[in-house]
Amino acid sequence: MEYATALREATEQHDLDAYADALHGITQTGGYTPREQVDVALAHLRPLLEHLPLSAAPGLARITANLCLFGSDINALVPVFVERACTAVENTFVFNMSWDQLFGTQAPPAAREEAAAEHMQRFVDVVCSHGVARDKAVEIAEAWAFVGIWVQPVLFLAQHQAVRAALPQRERLTKLIEIARHIVEQAHFLHGLLHVLDEQPLIALHRETGRGYRLRITGVGDHRQLHTLLAGLLIGPESLGQLPGQRPADCDLVAASTGDVLDLDEPITGTIILNDAAGEWVWDGIPADIAAIDGVRVVVMDPPTVTRTWNTARIYPGMVAQIEFEDELPPGEAAAWLSRCAPPKRTT
Repeated sequence: MEYATALREATEQHDLDAYADALHGITQTGGYTPREQVDVALAHLRPLLEHLPLSAAPGLARITANLCLFGSDINALVPVFVERACTAVENTFVFNMSWDQLFGTQAPPAAREEAAAEHMQRFVDVVCSHGVARDKAVEIAEAWAFVGIWVQPVLFLAQHQAVRAALPQRERLTKLIEIARHIVEQAHFLHGLLHVLDEQPLIALHRETGRGYRLRITGVGDHRQLHTLLAGLLIGPESLGQLPGQRPADCDLVAASTGDVLDLDEPITGTIILNDAAGEWVWDGIPADIAAIDGVRVVVMDPPTVTRTWNTARIYPGMVAQIEFEDELPPGEAAAWLSRCAPPKRTT
């Protein structure tokens, strides 16, 4: 791919104008290029992503992550993005701790380019005066300023199930993001993706009728989305579950699964209350938080005792959500599951 070659040459020659032109060319042509040519381009770009300073390649990171969608392997550059994201987060922690020790105040929030320049320069000057090599000081300061830019490609690509299934360095990444989510916006959303359930069993019980269902959940980002999709699957005469109650509108179900609209003009009104096996509301949080019985997560559907509305159909635009209906439980098995679930602890 000519623009990938041009980008490498521009980088080697430190030609900023040619670099910008090459990036623009990749953006314009990536989606129309045959997969085999995209693969070649990604191979050309990989060394740049691996070795360019964090401050020099934020545009490249974003564009290349998008380009991965058009190659033959969406995971082609995921190891590079994960490594750079982890290193950036680790160095951000070093920046914050060092700032606190050197200046006696909490580190400023990360800011890019001109807004970050003053803090970066101050940090580098003081750290170098304490014997740290200048290259290392600059690397740490750039991580603080650009960490969100390098977490973003992992956040973008991990919305695809194939990436989540093969994510490298998951343990290291998860531990770092668990802390970084409190200081980096992109890390907050990546934290949710790292805990998304894919192809995981879910037992849904309907207390009022005593019926139960064996389901399989994939790609559901939060409990509000879970409410919508469960109600669509199980409530109403046209649903697979055929439970009594009001089924969500078709447009809300599309928005909560694969639709282009994330934030709705008209809010969704909840038609069920979900409780876990301990009787606690399943409301704020993510499906991975739902308590399990014998290794299987269980939710109990109860009639709505409060009115709940929400405008966000789903929080990850690139993640396809699905709850698969496997079968209805025999009455005795449904009753056995329900007997192990506590009554609701809250009704209002």
